[in-house]
Amino acid sequence: MIGTLLKRITVHTLDRVVERGKTSEHAPVRMAAAGLDRVRGIVGLDRIDIRLEIPGWDGGTPDQPMWQTDRDKLRKWQQDRGIVKPEKAADAKPAEPVLVIYYKRGCPYCRAALDLVREQNLLAKTIDYTDNHDLRTAVRTKTGRRTTPHVFIREQCIGGFDELRELHESGKLKQLLADPTAEPVVAAIVGGDDDEDEGDGRELTAAALKARLAEGGKVLLLDVREPSEWAQTGVLAGARTVSLGELEKVDDLDPQGVWIAYCRSGRRSLQAAEILGRRGFKSVVSLRGGIEGWKAAGGATVPYEPTPAAPAKKPPVKLPVIHPERSPFEALLEDPNAAVDSEPLEGEALIARVREVLETCRPLVQADGGDIELLDVTSDTVGVRLTGNCVTCPSSQATLKQGIERKLKQQIPQIKGIRSPQLAP
Repeated sequence: MIGTLLKRITVHTLDRVVERGKTSEHAPVRMAAAGLDRVRGIVGLDRIDIRLEIPGWDGGTPDQPMWQTDRDKLRKWQQDRGIVKPEKAADAKPAEPVLVIYYKRGCPYCRAALDLVREQNLLAKTIDYTDNHDLRTAVRTKTGRRTTPHVFIREQCIGGFDELRELHESGKLKQLLADPTAEPVVAAIVGGDDDEDEGDGRELTAAALKARLAEGGKVLLLDVREPSEWAQTGVLAGARTVSLGELEKVDDLDPQGVWIAYCRSGRRSLQAAEILGRRGFKSVVSLRGGIEGWKAAGGATVPYEPTPAAPAKKPPVKLPVIHPERSPFEALLEDPNAAVDSEPLEGEALIARVREVLETCRPLVQADGGDIELLDVTSDTVGVRLTGNCVTCPSSQATLKQGIERKLKQQIPQIKGIRSPQLAP
């Protein structure tokens, strides 16, 4: 220990001598200091040996017991002095979506609801409860709805796909999702918690259809049988009747809705679903068992009533022109002082002459609250239109044909007639 202490003193003394010698103003002293530094390095008097190794620092903070309040104070002190950076808002846990959809695999209405949410880029939480009977029962008990999907906005059930679509089409859906204070329209509780099978995605069971009708849902039904079958066995209430052969031609069906097609036993309705699917319809399913399966399950039908054919359009009736016994224009026609053009006119001269003749007719028209408007002039035809009270006057055609046209033809022989939007074609 004494030897180590003496060596430490010698090393520190030599350090100071060498340091001062190297900074001297005299060259011989600096050279002597450099030589002394080399010699002490050779004999080992330039450093002090350390018996214990100092462990390396990995940059972390040692785990020390500390109260949480002290940790918060230390964290704040470190942030104030720039030792650590404040936590970013992105590090916080994201908020849960306010739109939650419980769905069942194979249900066409669930698939349509999920497609709508995906197409509109809506933030939603989707929960598959197909294999979770307890969860499905709990949701149905809470909402009172047996049919799927179950759509919630801020823990309030708004219904299913039909209600979700109505909100979207009315523009209220995004408003409800964005405004925390907006109250969604809560679906009415209809009761019941039976677990009915929806189908396999291509077909819908009669029990599931009855449940939707019992809840008052909007169901789009499509009967693809033949007219003779409609008249013989009746149809489902509200069903659209289009035979399978005519399905390619129909163009007034809603391609965004969920259609339930049915036939006698369920085969033709599957073909109808494929046809409409190729035409761009998003969701078309077949009623399992057709109308026979529907009746076997206790479903009701109504008599088929053919849609009356639209009446054929009749050609417009041309009313005869009723001429008054004495037209007020006859006095103008009998005017012996009226000048008659002997030579054909062209261009501005013809237009000016037409205006002169119309000015002679104008006072008689204005006396009844109307007026004459010149539309255009060609080499042998004049376009005019009556305005004011003459528009609705029953004698307007007589005024145009028996008065204005005759006056123009009399005074300007090259004019063969007039045309007007008020003259019957």
